[in-house]
Amino acid sequence: MKNLGRLSETEMEVMEVIWELGMPVTVAQLLDLFDSKGWKTSTVSTILKRLIEKGFLTKSMSGKVNYYDPALTLQEYKKYETKTFLNRLYNGKVKNFIASLVDDEELSQKDITELKEWFARREGGK
Repeated sequence: MKNLGRLSETEMEVMEVIWELGMPVTVAQLLDLFDSKGWKTSTVSTILKRLIEKGFLTKSMSGKVNYYDPALTLQEYKKYETKTFLNRLYNGKVKNFIASLVDDEELSQKDITELKEWFARREGGK
């Protein structure tokens, strides 16, 4: 997968709405959906332009209207972010991340048991 830019909180909020809609959107539709924020057309257009530059959206035109479509799914984005996080902080190793959680007592014994059962089911299914 290509190298995506980092999403700001606002950009993530817009992408979540676009992913949820599951179809190309227009600036007008987003203005309606984010009416409570009081954004102007220029604000939404700037956010969409940044999302295109960062690799999250593509733009097409029908008549005089621009349509914005996700360049990747939410699932693909989560996978990308997970790999980026692991590479940046845990040398790309899930084991290092889990060990950190265990060492910091973030995983309960119940969590560990559930993970063991999950791994056992995964191994049995192969």
